[in-house]
Amino acid sequence: MGAGALAEPLALLEVVDRDGLVRQAWRIEHWPVSIGRALDNTVVLSDPHVAAHHATLDLVRGADGAPATIVVSAGETKNGVALGRERIAGGSSKSIADTGRDLELHVGRAQLRLRLPGHALGAEQAMTPVVVNEKRWLPTFGVALAVLAVVLANTWIDTDPDGLARAAGAIVLTTIAGGAIWCGLWALLSKTFTRQSHFGWHVRVFVIASLVTLALAVLPPLVAFAFSWPWVTDFSFIAVYATVAGAIYFHLLAVEPARERLMRGVAATGFVVGVALTLWFNVQRTGRPGEELYMNHLFPPQLRLARAKPVDGFIDGLAPMQAILDRKAKEQTGSDSDARGGDDEE
Repeated sequence: MGAGALAEPLALLEVVDRDGLVRQAWRIEHWPVSIGRALDNTVVLSDPHVAAHHATLDLVRGADGAPATIVVSAGETKNGVALGRERIAGGSSKSIADTGRDLELHVGRAQLRLRLPGHALGAEQAMTPVVVNEKRWLPTFGVALAVLAVVLANTWIDTDPDGLARAAGAIVLTTIAGGAIWCGLWALLSKTFTRQSHFGWHVRVFVIASLVTLALAVLPPLVAFAFSWPWVTDFSFIAVYATVAGAIYFHLLAVEPARERLMRGVAATGFVVGVALTLWFNVQRTGRPGEELYMNHLFPPQLRLARAKPVDGFIDGLAPMQAILDRKAKEQTGSDSDARGGDDEE
């Protein structure tokens, strides 16, 4: 191997995708660097939106320790060169002082990144949970079996013995088919944006969210019954919405792994909007923000942990309702009298 092959390049020009992954790279051994579709360019881009000699990059060394200057020149092109929100029209140039950070520019549909030897490297980033945990099928399989067991247990409780086999088969097929369709659509979306389906990850998110949702159908009523906390079931939908929002976030994480903060914002926005709309609809429907007018779940008395209330105290607590009932009865009597009076006049 010759000495030239071991020499440090003057710069590195990379083509990066929308997730920041490098798709192609060129070692820059001399300045200036020409970019275009013609084969005599230093960097050849096979893009119909790129001119034959689209752009030129040059580096002017600063004197007496001054920072270098990068000169970006657009050739005979209709589309120009984009530097952030600024566009350099064909035939124009722009000088940019080197700040020690990589320079990003768009030529045609390609996003280019110019790296100089003195540029600082960013810190190493941890792998996303999608990549680390996707192929761990055994825990996912165990959670899936737990979901099916809970679904079958609920079916056994709600179904007569004569139709149990038919109902159990239908619910198992429905659960598996629905989960496969749901995960398949997310995998297709991931394949579209990241070129990887991440099907195993989407299955894991689905089965964990399903198990949590099934648990939320049992635990809040049980806690409300045990401690006489009716507000737990009144607002249990908030926990359900949080579970759904969390599942959506982890699904989106496999679609846009480089935009974790944005995906978290999307899921949080959906959660807030869902809770707000549910509270508003509850108030419009019943005049109360909660979902239940009364606690309608009964469990074995042995699970009751709240102290029993004396009968006399319970009766005394109903005393304020007497005035309310009398007022409503009087209003009802008055409305009936008005209705009869109107009928007599006719």
